[in-house]
Amino acid sequence: MKKYADYDARQSEYLLDYDRRRILNCADTFQSLAAVMGEMNWELAQEEEEGQKTDREQRLRQLQAFESRRQYAAHMRQMAGFMQSVAGTSVQLIRLGGRQERQIVRALAGEDIWVQDIYLLRGQEDKLEISVSLCTKEDTSVTAAEIAGYLSVLMDIRLVPEKRNPYFVGKEPVSLYFEEEPAFCCLTAAATAVEENETVSGDSYSFWEEDDGVTMILSDGVGSGECAARDSGRIVDLTERILDAGLGVRMAVQLLDGMVGAEGDERRMSTLDLCRIDLKKATCEMIKAGGAATFIKRGSSVEKISAQQLPLGMADDGKLSGSSRQLADGDMVVLLSDGVLQNWPAGDGEYLIARKLENTRTSSPVDLANLLLRYAIGQCHGKIQDDMTVLVAGIWSNEERTIP
Repeated sequence: MKKYADYDARQSEYLLDYDRRRILNCADTFQSLAAVMGEMNWELAQEEEEGQKTDREQRLRQLQAFESRRQYAAHMRQMAGFMQSVAGTSVQLIRLGGRQERQIVRALAGEDIWVQDIYLLRGQEDKLEISVSLCTKEDTSVTAAEIAGYLSVLMDIRLVPEKRNPYFVGKEPVSLYFEEEPAFCCLTAAATAVEENETVSGDSYSFWEEDDGVTMILSDGVGSGECAARDSGRIVDLTERILDAGLGVRMAVQLLDGMVGAEGDERRMSTLDLCRIDLKKATCEMIKAGGAATFIKRGSSVEKISAQQLPLGMADDGKLSGSSRQLADGDMVVLLSDGVLQNWPAGDGEYLIARKLENTRTSSPVDLANLLLRYAIGQCHGKIQDDMTVLVAGIWSNEERTIP
């Protein structure tokens, strides 16, 4: 059995290395294309210095070509960076084998579940996944969550099914994926208010859930009403699609920044505020493109995190403002749109919100979101002069988690 397991491991490593080399070759091609675009723009700049181009109409066409090549080169570098990141992902496929596999097969057979293969998948940062190919006997069905419970007992690891699994398993063979339960769990909440004389909010938001984390997405459209709602909603939808492809929050903002910048319409350049909470490590990564300040509440202590970053499509250098923080049991992360912090006759909205958070004792994300929204409206004497959105995420330790 060990000989077959070693052969499977070597075969999987060869195939992964073959695919990795092909991806890296594609990345090199994109990098080369970006370099060519840069050289063409450099040659154009040299011609301008030498005074070879004087016709105004021709000059305008050159500037348009210059900008198009600059944006194209930026997109090529982004794609190359993504491919290099994917190629750097290492996954080891290990057949479980031995007595433990036989015990699992016999135990699940007692529940009318027929196991064909069991593999351990060890990826980046020693992330452990378990892949099981199985089916049930005729006229029997079982949920992926129930199978996770069986495997947790049999393997002495608290396992949870991944989102990509089907909910039910029947007589048709399927491959299910399970991972170790994250060390932390997360609860989220949102509270919103619409600008006076408008029927819809120009702010859009989402909580993007993954197997090992949650990403808060907040976009504030330029202006108000349906047009702003449409623009910010499009940004949130595209962000979800990019995250679903596994590109990460930083790559999501880079791609959207390039896309919005290519449109060249300043009236549609929305903000984007992302905060991804890793439930395995209890960390949060924040990327802002014009977003308002973020607050992290730990008991009576509050940290404000702000960035002087322009909205999507307006940054000349394409650099992103990002930061990361270590979280702890009971921490709450608060994302706000500009409307919550601005137009306060009483003074600085950021300062007053921070003081309010320090003096608030609630441990409920729902209560905190509603409390902050009511407080902001009260400070503006009930006049909502801009759309308001409050997002809150709290994390707590899974105290009953078993360490193998």
